[in-house]
Amino acid sequence: MPLKQTTALKKICALKKKYKAVRGGQGSSKTFSILMILINHASGKANRNIYVVSAELTKMRETVIKDFVNIMNEAGIFNPDNFLAGTLYKFPNGSTIKFLGLDKEDVGKGLRSHVVYFNEVNKVNQETFRQMASRSDNIYLDYNPDAEFYVDTDILTRPDCDFVQLTFKDNEQLKEGERDEILNYYNQGYNEDGTIKNKYWANLWQVYGLGNIGNLIGVIFENWTECDEIPKEAEFISYGMDFGFTNDPTTLTAVYRYNNELYLDELLYKTKLTNSDIVKEFERLGVNKHQMIVADSAEPKSIEDIRRAGYRIEGAKKGADSIKNGLDTLLRHPINVTKRSTNLKTELRTYRWATDKEGKQTNVPESGNDHAIDGVRYVALNRLKKSTFIIQ
Repeated sequence: MPLKQTTALKKICALKKKYKAVRGGQGSSKTFSILMILINHASGKANRNIYVVSAELTKMRETVIKDFVNIMNEAGIFNPDNFLAGTLYKFPNGSTIKFLGLDKEDVGKGLRSHVVYFNEVNKVNQETFRQMASRSDNIYLDYNPDAEFYVDTDILTRPDCDFVQLTFKDNEQLKEGERDEILNYYNQGYNEDGTIKNKYWANLWQVYGLGNIGNLIGVIFENWTECDEIPKEAEFISYGMDFGFTNDPTTLTAVYRYNNELYLDELLYKTKLTNSDIVKEFERLGVNKHQMIVADSAEPKSIEDIRRAGYRIEGAKKGADSIKNGLDTLLRHPINVTKRSTNLKTELRTYRWATDKEGKQTNVPESGNDHAIDGVRYVALNRLKKSTFIIQ
């Protein structure tokens, strides 16, 4: 099939290792190029099982799936009768490309593939990524680097990972109007001598112009740093727990205090755990049955099951403005997060205030990637006083 030979396409085709990571800015043709490679693979090799995965199926229909159909039509090989429900395309040679939205699909622990492509992988939680990637022969992933996350820290360092960073300059097919808009990020953000005149626009240029890791606008937690381990002198406060199952993970984080600072250690971050599975995980982790666990009070049955297994557990004391009150408590003091707390660190880097219709920041956080944070917030509600920071 004919493919447009952009520089971006050539650079992605040169990636040969199992993990093929593509970080890039706006207009760099990350998604379009990877889809062309997958279509070429599916049409050229029989009985290939390929998945294209993203966080939201609805958004995929407006972006990735539209690009897929356009490429197929341009190649002259699209047959609408072979595109079942607009999410599964069957090629004449027996190969398939299936589009999965993690908000609509139960991915399952046994899903296997020849190739899986994670579109906007920074919006996919790490446990889901691990489950699917571990059962695939080849993994493609792309993302805009709004903020550092688990791919930057854990995947790019693997010996079986190839990496390329793309910019709009790698896409010769980019329309002139969009190219001018991207260049405007620089003009708005920098003075003629290269010094920053506007941090917002300068950050957009770094992320969407150059493909560099930037700072997420409106991030809530800027009061945390990474530490190697919990100090031996630190005082244990409580475990913080949030329940999940299909797409959302069940989380458990140990919360400590030392020198009026909080220390957090992620212990559990897994999907598909029943209450009996949770108890087994507690046993494996050596969770102390005499120390308090503060959990989501919206799950009274789960709390009771865990209590009957012999653990001290209570529901979070929610109420009016409980989210804001819990966050206010956490934001009053420095927070230290252990190096091994990978998922918690990703949440802290990307947890931000929601914006209104006019794009103005509100005092309400965006929900979604906040599962471990929620558990820590429950501890703040039940076990910490705002003023004296003493265990209640």
